[in-house]
Amino acid sequence: MRILRNQEIEEIAQSRLAELERLLGRPLAPPIPIDLIAEKVLGLDFLWEPIDELPGEQILGGLIAKKRLIVLNENRRALFVEKPGLERSTKGHEMGHWDLFIDKSSLDHPTLFDAVEDGPFAYRSSSVGGVAVIKALYSDAEGQELLRKIHARADEPDEARAVNRYAAALSMPAEMIRAEAMKIDRTRWPNLYRLAEKYEVTISALRVRLEQLGLLYVDKDGKLYESTDAASGQGRFSF
Repeated sequence: MRILRNQEIEEIAQSRLAELERLLGRPLAPPIPIDLIAEKVLGLDFLWEPIDELPGEQILGGLIAKKRLIVLNENRRALFVEKPGLERSTKGHEMGHWDLFIDKSSLDHPTLFDAVEDGPFAYRSSSVGGVAVIKALYSDAEGQELLRKIHARADEPDEARAVNRYAAALSMPAEMIRAEAMKIDRTRWPNLYRLAEKYEVTISALRVRLEQLGLLYVDKDGKLYESTDAASGQGRFSF
């Protein structure tokens, strides 16, 4: 599996944002139109369709690479409505799989994976981060070993980290969100919630993004600091 540095992921996402700006002929503003990035820049389509889940699973969406299609789980539509921003992060996650890890040159040629991809095979997202769920009707040992290998590759933590970083970089471009965050008191949750609403992301996604950019630190008690240094300084002077 290709290992991507955070800076490389940020640069790839930024290049997609810049390409959309060129196509639209104007600068982007929050909320970032990630649907347009998927459709006009990456050449992907969206489809709502029920996705079967195994007991205990919560599958939000999936990528069928050969069809250049992101599928959102119709069975979880109520959850998307309940949690604004979740749909965008799911789309961004699957866009990350496509942009960072799919070998586009091989999609129109027969491969070892054709037997399962035309069926229920896809990269998928769960409520706790990027995972791959492989469901196919194999009974022979060779088929089961193939599925095991696919599952092992898709569950690689570095890949999940990369696509989640990509999704955040698309929805909350670094320089844009940094400029916005510097204007507010980041030690107050209401301010963060308003910022999350402006970018149409979940509060957890905003928190992670600001932490990635060194603009927020949340201690074990949930207290907010504007940076790790601010938290360290507070600790030195407390008594």
